[in-house]
Amino acid sequence: MSSRRLPADYTNGRYNRSLRTRGSRFARLALLLLVIPATRVNGATAYHLQLQSSPSHVVPLLSRFGAIEIHVYDGGVRVESMALDSFSRNGSSTITLMNPIARLYTEVTIEEFPALIARMVGVRKSDSDAVPKLLAPVSGKVNGLNARRYRLMYDATEWMDIWTTTDVPENPQLRKIIDAFVRHFSPATALPLARIPGNPVYVELNTEAHPKFPLLQMRSLRFDASGEQKALSVGKWYFKAPLIDAIFR
Repeated sequence: MSSRRLPADYTNGRYNRSLRTRGSRFARLALLLLVIPATRVNGATAYHLQLQSSPSHVVPLLSRFGAIEIHVYDGGVRVESMALDSFSRNGSSTITLMNPIARLYTEVTIEEFPALIARMVGVRKSDSDAVPKLLAPVSGKVNGLNARRYRLMYDATEWMDIWTTTDVPENPQLRKIIDAFVRHFSPATALPLARIPGNPVYVELNTEAHPKFPLLQMRSLRFDASGEQKALSVGKWYFKAPLIDAIFR
């Protein structure tokens, strides 16, 4: 992991670290790592935004996936892990899932994908109907990019900070996947989350069990299309899985 410069908002020690936990709530929110907002498209500018997440620290059931690498391109999104790779091109209604060990692939609709992941890792939908409050944004920088912090406040001691940037063209496919995941796992969060503009570059969770825990971090950014075509395609010597469950074996 390359060194990163966090906004001053994260280094001045002003925040209260005595936080209560809502384990099940934030276990579900950790599954939304792949679905942090990106709302509007700013034209066809080639770019490659690379992010990394380690959600198993919050959801042990996800330990089989290890560190999750998220690659956002102008033409779509690719996600890589030890047990499962996936990609989805802009405008597509499906996500291609690939098992890099068994060399099998299949396709599922974006609407079906959240329920499939929930079934495979054993995480249930949120029973809470509490809508988090979206606080006014705070400007800062993440890895030299202009960014804004949007805080989703669940109560006085529980929140999630989402830092986004508009310096990178926003990806519509990421937005589509966001909507599907949020509506499935935490419907009450869908409305305020949809109001957050920009591509994600840093996400931090604050609970008693995980104070100031970085759920999502930016690794690199390039403004070119190098590797995009390969990343958004099924690799060589992959075979169509006869059953979707075979992808997760």
